[in-house]
Amino acid sequence: MKDVNLKIGKLKEQDFEKLYKYLNKLSATTSSKFAAHDFSLVNIQQFYLPENKNTGFTIENIAANEIVAYAIIKKGHIPKDKLRLENYGVLLYPETDCTFAPSVADDWQSKGLGNLLFTYIKEELQNEDTKRMILWGGVQALNEKAINFYLKHGFKKSGEFENKGVYNFDMLLDL
Repeated sequence: MKDVNLKIGKLKEQDFEKLYKYLNKLSATTSSKFAAHDFSLVNIQQFYLPENKNTGFTIENIAANEIVAYAIIKKGHIPKDKLRLENYGVLLYPETDCTFAPSVADDWQSKGLGNLLFTYIKEELQNEDTKRMILWGGVQALNEKAINFYLKHGFKKSGEFENKGVYNFDMLLDL
């Protein structure tokens, strides 16, 4: 990775085709852990309409002209998460909370891209006066690598739930 030229930034409309290719190259295992939106090009375009309050962030491998990591920040909460969090007794603040959904391409995992993207996003959010980050749909309890990543970055477990027979943890980070 030392010789790779990477570009990190906010997703732009002209990058939707690259994002479509990125998402559809993910393995079944990786894509099963990233369920923020459907992977069709039309859905990507609709997902990023301004009224949906979603912002995408990417890391691009310049030489290969391809996205190698992707994350979403949604201002506020998604309905399923909101209900669960309120049931745990978490007070929600739509103006200063956001929801976070990250992913890294299979061939690029465990190479520091998650840290790089997370740090970039966290700095952006702090500049926008965002106070708390909530994991989108939680994290699967068996995904120890992801759980350790979140704990390392200061996330705290706020509750647990079952979805389609899989146990998950809701996690929050105060910024």
